[in-house]
Amino acid sequence: MRSSPILEATQGSVALWEKHADQHTARRPWSDGAVGKAIRDTGDAVMGRYDMDWLTLEIEEAQAWHRARVDRLYAGDELDSVVAIAGPLFGPYHPLIGTTEIDMLEEPEAWFDSVVGHMAESATRLASRATFVPLAVELDPLGVHFIDALLGAKTYFHEGQAWSDQLECEVADLEMPDLDASPILRKALDLAKFVVEAGDGRLLISTPVLSCAINTAINILGERFLEVLAIEPGVAMRALRIINDVLVAVTEAFFEVISTDVRRNSAAFSRYAPAGFGQVDGCATQLVSAAHYCAFLADLDSELLSVSPHGGMIHLCGTHEHHIPAFREMDRLRSVQINDRATDGLAEFVEGLREDQILYITPTEATSVEDIMDLTDGRRIVLQAYLEEPLSIRC
Repeated sequence: MRSSPILEATQGSVALWEKHADQHTARRPWSDGAVGKAIRDTGDAVMGRYDMDWLTLEIEEAQAWHRARVDRLYAGDELDSVVAIAGPLFGPYHPLIGTTEIDMLEEPEAWFDSVVGHMAESATRLASRATFVPLAVELDPLGVHFIDALLGAKTYFHEGQAWSDQLECEVADLEMPDLDASPILRKALDLAKFVVEAGDGRLLISTPVLSCAINTAINILGERFLEVLAIEPGVAMRALRIINDVLVAVTEAFFEVISTDVRRNSAAFSRYAPAGFGQVDGCATQLVSAAHYCAFLADLDSELLSVSPHGGMIHLCGTHEHHIPAFREMDRLRSVQINDRATDGLAEFVEGLREDQILYITPTEATSVEDIMDLTDGRRIVLQAYLEEPLSIRC
């Protein structure tokens, strides 16, 4: 594996955060089965197969410079200008956007070719010093329904997006799946391993959408899960425990295949965080009360974040302000990413979160870049917008 400014910067980031890492004992529910074999196999080398002449020293230096700035932001350093991150989802074929003419699980080489080709076309933006365009390969098999499929839900593509059907079982009858026997997980891990080798340490790799317990519960069990949560909380908690165990196990499996130096959180093209940080998707948390989140979900989300050495972020897109006091108390929650309706509650997030919690903010029609600057002065934020020129942090 060749040395590069990007790789060196990442290794420096790992070293920077190493002293803050908590020890985590991995739980691996596989041994000699298919998933374990996917993790252990070395496979055929594919390094050097793909043309990366477009990845110039100028691009590598710009990428390393931006990554060092994000490291400094998380470390609490003062910056002169706002961190802006706005990369595209590289490649035309992604379940997250409903384009599946090339299936990454079935045709990994052709799919990776399309990703690298798109990166080459974007070379000018990759070298920008005003906006960080992360050089990240996004693995998104089955989009936001990847975990649903591992729990037995029928998952398919319909009307331009990934869908999953609800399970027919009762909430009380949900069972732990045999992950070691899952062909979908095996293919996804094989895909990750292939991309690691093909990228040769020069490209970052995002984990699939690993969601969170409440999102997955509603996906596979429907709104009846919320009824059970209110009426039979013990039954609901058993289901949430099973789902979170799956999430932790799958996260650890990808961590085995993708090393910390190149691994990044899901959707790193706009939610990039330093090495060793993870993510949970908290979309459905808006559907539960603050009391229910604290009683049933906060510890599960913290547990999932704790799989990553330094914790991570939560993604929010709705009305979540009632959970800010809980978010503030979650020491593994290092950043909060907000878009759509969640952005319009920015003032409460700015007021209520800890000083060491970073806000990733996507502007909306109601909350412009100027509004964001008025509320934050550009401090402890990541602006998810493309800037042609640097935006100075206000004194």
